Amino acid sequence: MVEIRVLEKNPYVLKLHVKDIPLHVLNSIRRTILSEVPTMAVDFVVFTINSSVFYDEYIAHRLGLIPLTSEEALEKYKSPEECREAGEKGVFSEDCFVKLELEGKGREGEIVTLYSGDLKTSDPDVKPIHDKIPILALTGNQEIKLEAYARLGRGKEHAKWSPVSIATHKYVPNILIDYEKCKGETCKECIEVCPRNIFDLVDGKLIVKSEKIYECTLCRYCEEKCPVNAIRVKWIENEFILTIESTGSLSTKKILLEAVKILEEKINDFINSLKERGVLE
Repeated sequence: MVEIRVLEKNPYVLKLHVKDIPLHVLNSIRRTILSEVPTMAVDFVVFTINSSVFYDEYIAHRLGLIPLTSEEALEKYKSPEECREAGEKGVFSEDCFVKLELEGKGREGEIVTLYSGDLKTSDPDVKPIHDKIPILALTGNQEIKLEAYARLGRGKEHAKWSPVSIATHKYVPNILIDYEKCKGETCKECIEVCPRNIFDLVDGKLIVKSEKIYECTLCRYCEEKCPVNAIRVKWIENEFILTIESTGSLSTKKILLEAVKILEEKINDFINSLKERGVLE
């Protein structure tokens, strides 16, 4: 039976200790998070005025990489597959696209920086996750006026639509210490070489800090440096640490639930296709 323990949880980071789940299933969830869970991002930009020192495509690229809140958008807007072609034809329908406007002028002898908070959105539910992401700077008589159109997309199409900055899994470390060999006199080097500082010396005895064990990277520096060959760094075969770090577009809870939902739909579609072709009854 699958067991899950929450190691860390906040709006941006979710870290789970997962036990007795096949590695390929966990990896499928991880890959689905990276490439299939949709979010909103700017895809098209129409420039009316741009007398800044930045090329149009440079500004458009920056706008595309600003994370936009997407929790409500998943229910309100059509799927990426339905909206991609419409955007390529220049049809920005309200059920597919959110319009964000940016307008600003420079001032003589002063640098005016436009931030993500200066974008005016047509939908309050879709806006930059932070107001202080720099877009461009203006000075003198420079001016910018543009309309940006955001739609739902998936990370497999472009990384700007990926809901996470990282989605990783690793084995749970299992560090074994042979106390018949390790007497404490030579432990200083083993403690100092660990990049995660997971060892400590208590009453002359080398121990692993219980709260630090999940930070072990399995680098085995301690194993290599131990002069009496008393440390063995292994891992538990059926236990993993799944780490998800959100860009802020979606909560980590929403990301995980959407990934499982999408993966389940793909599996059901595959089974139905097999039934239609007589492979399964």
